[in-house]
Amino acid sequence: MDELFDTLAWNLVTVHQFTLDGVNPAAHVGPLYPTVLAVFYSIVGHRPEWVPMLHVLFDLGSVWCIYRVGTTLWGSRVGAWTAALVFLYPTYWTFDPRIRSEALLTLLVSLWLWATVLCGRSPSRHRYAFLGIAAGLSILCKPVVLVLALFLVGLIWIGTDHLLQKMAYAVVYGATCAVLVLPWSVRNYIMLHQFIPVSSGMGVGLWMGSDPVSRGSWPMAPERELAIWESAGITPLPYAYAMYDAQIDQLLREKGLNRISADPVGYVGLTLTRVWDFWIGNSFYLVNDEGELVQGFRTDTAARGWVVASYSLLKRLLFMPGFIVIAIYSVWVHRERWRDLLPLYMFPIGLTAGYVPFTVEAGRYALPVLPCLMVLAVALIVHRWDTRSVGSTSPISSPAMSA
Repeated sequence: MDELFDTLAWNLVTVHQFTLDGVNPAAHVGPLYPTVLAVFYSIVGHRPEWVPMLHVLFDLGSVWCIYRVGTTLWGSRVGAWTAALVFLYPTYWTFDPRIRSEALLTLLVSLWLWATVLCGRSPSRHRYAFLGIAAGLSILCKPVVLVLALFLVGLIWIGTDHLLQKMAYAVVYGATCAVLVLPWSVRNYIMLHQFIPVSSGMGVGLWMGSDPVSRGSWPMAPERELAIWESAGITPLPYAYAMYDAQIDQLLREKGLNRISADPVGYVGLTLTRVWDFWIGNSFYLVNDEGELVQGFRTDTAARGWVVASYSLLKRLLFMPGFIVIAIYSVWVHRERWRDLLPLYMFPIGLTAGYVPFTVEAGRYALPVLPCLMVLAVALIVHRWDTRSVGSTSPISSPAMSA
């Protein structure tokens, strides 16, 4: 994917078109990250090795947004500790050197989360317009968040405002988001003669997601990925990302839907297994072909080094399960504030629901919403610390409740 984003961005600078080959229009990915990258290249020149510095700026923006989320919900102490945890969490560092959209998407989703929290606490049309802008930019970065954008409409109806006010908020939110997204949808329809809201890839996702061998779960061996495309009858591929071409993706969509309709129960089962893979990960780096954990760790160490292999093992067996368990317990402890905390629940659920019908990649796809779990976990730890210190049995209050 690094080469894909780099090529799209540099072609935007040199030929001023969203294209891979310099001639034919592309819709392989959302346009926002390549556009931001093109602006960066237009300033510094074609220096892919400098892209990590841009990603660090995105990371700092994400940290600031999460600080605002934690501070708004629980006060500056929770905000500061969560921001520090997000900044120091190693998984974010591992993606900064790559030319991929995770750093930008994490920033946009964090901004979107903060806007949602603000709308929940003190709704106004201006804030819902801000919410729509954050949603639209996130969709243009990665269209899988469309599901989350629809989920958040439900938050408007849960509010305590009267019906006409709720309808006005929904219109402002939807219209602001649509103003950003629809021009790109129209461009795709005119140039590619297909209705592609943001980017192609649905066919790729449906075909891979209905594959019983790979289960649509990354990472996987190159041989297994090649077998997926061979079984679809689209090999040899003319270039690395040809499966995302609009015509090929449409063919894969038809084939995928046919396979799903032939075994819908099996597809539902595959989708449910991807929920685990989305958060915890598959067994690619954990075990070898015979299912042996120790030998699998040795193989991973030989391939990626003992530091990366050890962290990968700890992340899958300890860190991610720990965050999930602590966050769920925090939800229970702070259950009286469920309405205020709904954004922290809906963002992880919405992004998961957007990915698991198609394909998932362990550790990578959950990064934008992992801070939601971190905020909940830190809030619980601070609550327990305060309980032990002052002997209180009530959850820590929000800044507004303390005033």
